[in-house]
Amino acid sequence: MTEIRGTTTLVGLLGWPTSHSLSPRMQNAGFAALGLDWAYVPLPTPPELLGDAVRGLVATGFAGANVTIPHKQAVLELCDELDDVATRGGSVNTLVIREGEVLGSSTDGLAVTSQLEAKGLRALVLGAGGASRAVAAALEDEGAEVVVRGRRDAGWPPSADGFDVLVNATPVKEELLVAPRAGMQVVDLAYLPDGRPTALIAAARALDCHPCVDGLDVLLAQGAASFERWTGGPAPLVAMRDAVREHA
Repeated sequence: MTEIRGTTTLVGLLGWPTSHSLSPRMQNAGFAALGLDWAYVPLPTPPELLGDAVRGLVATGFAGANVTIPHKQAVLELCDELDDVATRGGSVNTLVIREGEVLGSSTDGLAVTSQLEAKGLRALVLGAGGASRAVAAALEDEGAEVVVRGRRDAGWPPSADGFDVLVNATPVKEELLVAPRAGMQVVDLAYLPDGRPTALIAAARALDCHPCVDGLDVLLAQGAASFERWTGGPAPLVAMRDAVREHA
């Protein structure tokens, strides 16, 4: 169990809810592996109190935070500065606080593109929230042709025919929103905390899709990138991966 002392540097998770998240377990395992006096805490924040929560991070000396559903777009206007990735994607999942300034970034897109070969391919991204926007921007930066479809769009659900890459950037876990086809690269940002495959990952594995990247791998990749932004050093990937997979 992480010990929090008067000297401990704090980071947290802004979301609503946060009870399902494995990020605290993963990040605290990373801090412990490096002997850092840091702690990562869940900060359940209803939408109407997001501004108060961000100002509270600054006021209480937090080093930063992750931002998850439903705040990834709303938090944009609460940042003093946005990096290019956050600006292009219109989404923030990582806050770094330095000298009272809130710097917004996103590691969601990198967490996907680092595990695919997307150049010159057609990608279908499911979702209308901040994660889908970040992923779409990152895929376009890699040279992919990207189509984004949300569940409220006309003509839902879309077909995977004609696409090489399928990414689920919705929180839907146990319903197959769009059936993959054999030969696709498939990524699911959603995950089940007990480690069972989501409906999309189960369908993709049955078709031998490759790569087939589940939400826990995405969580590790985006979490490691956030870790490095906060601490300024490399993330201990083995310890963080073990913490996530052992829990699952």
